[in-house]
Amino acid sequence: MPKFPHPAICGAQRKLLRGESTFTTIEIKNKTVGQVLKETREELKLSVEEAVLATKINKNYLVALENGEYKKLPGGVYSEKILEVYANFLNIDFFCLEKAFQREMKATRGKEVKTFVPKISRGSLIVTPRLVSIILTSTVVIGFLVYLGFEVNNIFSPPELEVFSPADNFVTGKPTIEISGKTESEVTIKINDQEIERKQDGVFSEIISLSPGSNIIKVSASKKRSKENVIYRRVILNNF
Repeated sequence: MPKFPHPAICGAQRKLLRGESTFTTIEIKNKTVGQVLKETREELKLSVEEAVLATKINKNYLVALENGEYKKLPGGVYSEKILEVYANFLNIDFFCLEKAFQREMKATRGKEVKTFVPKISRGSLIVTPRLVSIILTSTVVIGFLVYLGFEVNNIFSPPELEVFSPADNFVTGKPTIEISGKTESEVTIKINDQEIERKQDGVFSEIISLSPGSNIIKVSASKKRSKENVIYRRVILNNF
């Protein structure tokens, strides 16, 4: 069955089916898209319910389309799809109605209605269960490698070490001095290569003897497989 253009829009005549093979030519001018649809349906002796049943279009949308109440339509490509289905059902050329419909929608809604049809190129990524599985597996593996790298770095990197006192180049007249500071837990602390005790929270304190003049004090912290973290302090003992 041929499609008949909208005469007021396409500058042609619309033929309406009368029986199986006889057509009558009718001139329609100054009609809205909704009026053309409604008049065509009525001339075909079809009720709204019959049109809804045949096209599967929501009745509210179909009535809104015929009455030009475009604000009640879903909008965008969905509204145009409803128009296309209904126009095809009534045997009217959809492409002749499309631009007029867009103009009417623009006037009704205050903005131009643009048809957006997403295109999928041949090289587009298709999401499949296998692809999802690969992505999840890769994420787990990458996460594990990051964690492993962090742990390895934590094992072999020198522990943190801070010496509270004495300050470097400290001058004193006393023959002894207290060395205090803080490091990580489970770390071996040495002062001048002699291991000392530390508390559970890593705090340590030790009193050592000084020699007259300049004394270089070495404070070191190390874990089982890590490098040493070493801090030096110079303390000067003056005999007044």
